[in-house]
Amino acid sequence: MKILHLFHDLMNLYGEYSNTLALQRALSEKGKAAEIEKLSIDDSFDFSDYDIIYIGSGTERNQKVALEYLKPYVEQLKSVLESGKIILATGNSFEMFGAKITDRYGSDHEGLKIFDFTVTEGSERIVEDVVADFEDNRVIGFINKASQIEGVTDPMFIIKEGVGNCSATPNVEGIRRGGFYGTHIIGPLLIRNKCMAEYFADLLIK
Repeated sequence: MKILHLFHDLMNLYGEYSNTLALQRALSEKGKAAEIEKLSIDDSFDFSDYDIIYIGSGTERNQKVALEYLKPYVEQLKSVLESGKIILATGNSFEMFGAKITDRYGSDHEGLKIFDFTVTEGSERIVEDVVADFEDNRVIGFINKASQIEGVTDPMFIIKEGVGNCSATPNVEGIRRGGFYGTHIIGPLLIRNKCMAEYFADLLIK
């Protein structure tokens, strides 16, 4: 298995490199070897080389830098998802895959437009612990964001305690469509929730 940690230096606010280590360990426990490769800006990408692409959280500024660098690779990213491979984006990295991000100053930043949801950043941060359901699993984590996500029709989590995508849909969080999994839940997600690491390991093996 090949795991790509994309923007490992730019989008790694909360020690989320450990998500890739948790996934590697879960695969190893199931008898599958996995290597982790790290790429960032100024590297050229061939996403077809990898079984799963992981991106973590960054500052709002770094997010915009990563977004601009990814735009030439939109068709490649679509092909990755169409081929059945996986993209896992935690924190504000998943916001890049929507239609538009409106920053706190009212400026619009065109997203990758792989999905239709829109993002609106505010001046105040939302910081809360979260308890959520994912299929038959109870998940815990932490959310630290300054954004509202609107237009998601296929969320990743059902929120039991804490905040969701936006004030209009407080009981659902993230997005899950095909091989794409995006969530603001950090912690890091796969470290605090072994069930999630095992879920992605099983998905990769299958």
